[in-house]
Amino acid sequence: MPVRIAVSDPLPMFRRGVAEAMRGAGYDVESPDDLLSWTNEVGPHMVILTLLSPADWTLLATLRESRSQVALIAVIEHGDVLTSVRALVSGAVGVMAREADPETVCSVVSAVAAGRSLLPAEVVRALTAPQYRPPPEHIPTDREIAWVRMLTQGCTVARLAQHAGYSERMMFRLLRALYERWGVANRTEAIVHARGNGWL
Repeated sequence: MPVRIAVSDPLPMFRRGVAEAMRGAGYDVESPDDLLSWTNEVGPHMVILTLLSPADWTLLATLRESRSQVALIAVIEHGDVLTSVRALVSGAVGVMAREADPETVCSVVSAVAAGRSLLPAEVVRALTAPQYRPPPEHIPTDREIAWVRMLTQGCTVARLAQHAGYSERMMFRLLRALYERWGVANRTEAIVHARGNGWL
């Protein structure tokens, strides 16, 4: 069965451009309004997902956690290396710059469709470099790791606050500050980020 491909980007021209490039390579590309429902339909699925806002990162995490068979290609503004690494750690199997030319788009999609990944060399170097570490201010304390670990077990913020000895309002503030330091939007992204960095 041929792979079904969806593209998710706020710009209609970008979506049309990707669809046109892929049509030339023999693929059909869709732009469903509801990606989660679309990925429930029959057939192998691939999603080309532009990551611009916290909501996009949340969608990436949701698709990765709930649709493990969906191949995700992250589209990164300017091909930023650290953002590309974050996308791969969060579950993408391929990345490309939003400014990529049609040939690159086709190459990345064709590689993922064949079960491979085509990555920029600088992204591979960043992923494999032993000296690569998150910036020091992003590294959590043991206490913060314990909080995230409790969140992975389904703990509510109210129970977490009681356990940590804070008011619920203060616990929300502390978690929000942690999420901002990590560049994530919510508990799901925080859990994915922590697992990807080997903190859990």
